[in-house]
Amino acid sequence: MVNASSAGKNIWVAASDGDIDCVRALIEEGMSPNAKDANSYTPVHAAASYHHFPLLSYLISVGGDINLPDSDGDTPLFTVESVDAARWMVEHGADPAWRNDEGLTPADAIEDDHPEISTFLRVQDGAGPSALDVDAFTSTQTSSLLEESRRIMLQSQADGVDPEERLREVVERAVREGLSYGQMGSRGPEGEDAQADGDEKKRTRMDE
Repeated sequence: MVNASSAGKNIWVAASDGDIDCVRALIEEGMSPNAKDANSYTPVHAAASYHHFPLLSYLISVGGDINLPDSDGDTPLFTVESVDAARWMVEHGADPAWRNDEGLTPADAIEDDHPEISTFLRVQDGAGPSALDVDAFTSTQTSSLLEESRRIMLQSQADGVDPEERLREVVERAVREGLSYGQMGSRGPEGEDAQADGDEKKRTRMDE
């Protein structure tokens, strides 16, 4: 059993570190899994921010509220930084349609920094990609399609072959990508890199 006092951590720092033993010891000593720090973050906010899934499971099992908002109305879902984390939260009850004090959903709030997570959450919310998401996707796909087609034409001319088959493959692939775009939330990109645990911007909200 970890002695929480000697560990030198409060529950929010322990949660951001993924230190499940320390968090468990503090809760067994009487700390609430829904306790708020000076910035109104709960341990669930901290654990969600660093996508510590085993710790999140433990916190929820002892009464941690996955939809408890901070003083800005932001629930833990507003803190996620990967599609995998967003998916885990939604699968365990996080509400993607929640609106904070500014009237923003999690997808709205994180759209600029994490557009791929925003798109995933909009799909979960039933809203689908925003107009800006669609415009950006279409513009990128069109530019890529034109550039690849140009390369195929030049290479085919150099090789003296008919480019029709290769051009057809490129167009068919673009169509498939377009059709699957609105469903990216059900898959999400694989292999998201975890954010460094030393992220000072988040840690300042979790320290006392």
